Formats: sequence, C-alpha cells, structure tokens
Amino acid sequence: MSNFPQRLVAQISRSHMKAILFDLGGVLIDLAPSRVFEHWGNTAAVPASTLAARWKIDAAYKAHETGEMEFVEFTGHLQTLLGISMTQNDWQTGWNALLGQPFPGVLSRLSKLKNRIPLYCFSNTNQTHWSALTARANHPPIESFFQQTYLSYAVGRRKPNIEAYDWVANDMGYRPTDVTFLDDNEANVLGAQQAGLETIHVTKPRVTIDFLDNLLV
Repeated sequence: MSNFPQRLVAQISRSHMKAILFDLGGVLIDLAPSRVFEHWGNTAAVPASTLAARWKIDAAYKAHETGEMEFVEFTGHLQTLLGISMTQNDWQTGWNALLGQPFPGVLSRLSKLKNRIPLYCFSNTNQTHWSALTARANHPPIESFFQQTYLSYAVGRRKPNIEAYDWVANDMGYRPTDVTFLDDNEANVLGAQQAGLETIHVTKPRVTIDFLDNLLV
C-alpha cells in the first residue's frame, strides 16, 4: 500500500478534519464516457471517436447539471452539437451508460466509516443519471452512506464555483477548513482549495481506498 494517502491523512488530521465530502463519479463509482459515445455511435452509425471529438462541456451541459435545462431540451442541443438524431430512449440509454459500478470495496469501507465521522457527497450530476443510479438494486443506495447528498441539479450549484463549496459547507454546518474534500477533477479540487477546504485529488481509485483504509485503522 502506498504511504502517500497515509501522509495526507496525517496532514489533514492536524487541520482538525471534522467531516468528509466526497465527489461521486471517479471517486466512489466508475465512470466511462467511452460507453456513452459507443452506444450513440452504434445507434447513429457514426464512429464513437467522431462523437467524442465533437463533444463539449458547454453552457447547455452546465445548465443541465444545475437543473435549468430538462433532459429533452438537452438532447435537442446534443442533436445539433453532435450532428446525430435518435429516439429519446436511445439518447437516455447511451447517457446512462456513463455510470459504472462502485469501485470494489468502497461501499463496505464507507459503511464502517460513517459511524466514525460525518460523511457527505457533492456531485455534479443531473436528474437522469441520479434516477438511474438510485434505481439500482445490486448495491445499497448510495445516499444511505451520507448524512446529506448534494446534487448539482437539485441545489442549483456546481463545482468548481467557489460559491458552491461555501454554500455546501455552510449547509453541512462546518467551516470550510473543517471539511476534507475528495474529487477526481483537478479543476474541482482547485476550486475547493480556493474556498478553504482541505482537498485530496483522486487520480485513481486506489487513492480513495487507501484514504478510507487509513481512516479505519
């Protein structure tokens, strides 16, 4: 086991860690954008690589993640952006193909840790993805591991905006400096740092596992 997360835990402990705030995709569960483009590409008879090259995280994408744009309107935008057309069912099936399973061992560790320190989740997501994730029956509900789950589409705020972290920390009832935040997106980590949170950049699933293991010692 790498001692990198162990050093991080020791450092953060000195900063009086009182709560942990997790990102979801890439930190606790697997995400694979390639599956999205593969499904849409197969359906529309367009190479997945072509769709990936056309993809943009633009204003419409962000509006969808903050609940300002419904999925039907968003797929209309995608039709123009990607230059393809398909049924709403195919759009949705491909969109939900992004979501993989929880990383092995993560949920069992969260189940133990939630009795030792308050756990929270802050995810940039949308109602379609969240509905698909919570409908699963092959693992306990993700939200059951957290005292509160903050979903960008529900709270109208998304990472990496500093105001979003301020709002979440305030709602949690903690000072930003008392919260340790884990995210796989570097921009989100930098935004959290600017808001005053302690941060860990999850560059691979093992970082999450080692972080949890060191807290459970």
